[in-house]
Amino acid sequence: MKIGDVVMFIDDTCRYARWFLGQVGVVTSYTKIGSDGKSHCRVEWMNPVPYHDRSATISDFRANKFMRVAHENR
Repeated sequence: MKIGDVVMFIDDTCRYARWFLGQVGVVTSYTKIGSDGKSHCRVEWMNPVPYHDRSATISDFRANKFMRVAHENR
């Protein structure tokens, strides 16, 4: 995974799945090894995601919650 990748949220077992499952966004930041030893990324959603009482436009998750679907050239 790298900055500019278009990714889809695929983790259907986590507590965030009801909001983010199937949502598509662009990776804007990527950390290969975070303080917890896992890789993480920041994603800017293609469409705002309804999340509780607001719309999420940017989210941070572990990278293993995503599948790369393309690379966007900006």
